[in-house]
Amino acid sequence: MKRVLILTVTAGNGHNSAANAVKEECEKNGAKVLLVDLLHEFCSNKTFIWIQEKGYPLACQYLPGVFNMFFRHFQKANPKKIFKSPVQRDLYSMYGKLLKLIYDFKPDAIFASHYYPCIMISNLRKIYSLPAKTFSFVFDYAVCPFWEAATGIDYLLVPNEKYVPIMTYKGFKADQLLPYGLVVNEKFTAKIDKQKAREMLGISKDKFTIFVMFGGGFWSGNYKITRNLLNHLKKENVQIVIANGRDEKGKKKIDQLKVPKNIKVFNWGFCKNIDVIMSASDVLIGKAGGVSVTEALDKNLPLICCKKLPEQEKVNVKMLVKEGAAKQYKSNKMMISILSDLIDNPKELEKMKKEIDRIRRPHATKKLVEMMLSCEAEYVDTQVDFSVVNKNIKRMLKAGGGFSSSTFCNFVKICQYFDFYCAYD
Repeated sequence: MKRVLILTVTAGNGHNSAANAVKEECEKNGAKVLLVDLLHEFCSNKTFIWIQEKGYPLACQYLPGVFNMFFRHFQKANPKKIFKSPVQRDLYSMYGKLLKLIYDFKPDAIFASHYYPCIMISNLRKIYSLPAKTFSFVFDYAVCPFWEAATGIDYLLVPNEKYVPIMTYKGFKADQLLPYGLVVNEKFTAKIDKQKAREMLGISKDKFTIFVMFGGGFWSGNYKITRNLLNHLKKENVQIVIANGRDEKGKKKIDQLKVPKNIKVFNWGFCKNIDVIMSASDVLIGKAGGVSVTEALDKNLPLICCKKLPEQEKVNVKMLVKEGAAKQYKSNKMMISILSDLIDNPKELEKMKKEIDRIRRPHATKKLVEMMLSCEAEYVDTQVDFSVVNKNIKRMLKAGGGFSSSTFCNFVKICQYFDFYCAYD
């Protein structure tokens, strides 16, 4: 039986979503899987964990300008100065525990849904033997910072062939890069007839269906979008399906909205059947995280996205709009104009679907798992003093270039805590 270790970090739902997608596919193919949240399992700094889990949405909501400025700054980092990357020092305390986990579980393959474990494995391999093949994927259609510190993994999935040159500049070799697409659950590649999907959901079969999924919690965008739709689509024969996730406050506010007679609203909380809802919908209004975008593309569902987004999501939308797979609005009025045009012109909607079909890369997870389960690792008994692993890694990194103690670098480290290099749901 093949053994697979999956390492994730709770820094946006997308990382865990990808980890669970790979876990499900591996188990479906008979593998023994161990899924570990790196920070929750090995990090004792509760403040750091909180910042990783909550800092990203907080930064995007309240400090978008600062967030985007530092994202762009670190995108331009010199790949030859990986030892000076501010992300390195945050991982010092976990190397020994990760190495012991790998030696104890003895996986044939390792999948990382975040680049923290990729960076750690890259550094560990400079000193210790790690027989397992290691796989990961870029999280967005933007090139996020810090991947230059993670080039020691074996394979990295990228959206398509266009991303190979920039990742080779970052330090990866061309044969490490797999243009399979981004990792999402395979259920999003399953085709469900639109009428059948609407029947499964218990919604109208003959109304133009708008799916609103603009996050919950810190984002809370569903209420404002729904209110705008109800106020300005009174003459259209539409239905609105809303997935609020864990945003209970936002759901209650939507429940209190006055709904015009010709519009039907299906206001739901946390949904496990997003794939069915996407199959039933004509358009999706939502954020533009890498995983949610890929899920929509796999479902051949046109997107409508707003202008004010975190930097990596801006790049995601820019790519989608350029390829004809999405529309972008700058105001509430523009959103209604786009929707009205799509409702009145079905050919435009079909044109968008054709473009989606051209650029999407379905079955990325299936291809990844097939490759992972073809791996076979041989472990030899090695005497390792795990208590000194952290010190050895720290010594190696400092010998490789060290860190500047300047005020600027300390400020950069604080900003890095906002986890601005991740972008999930």
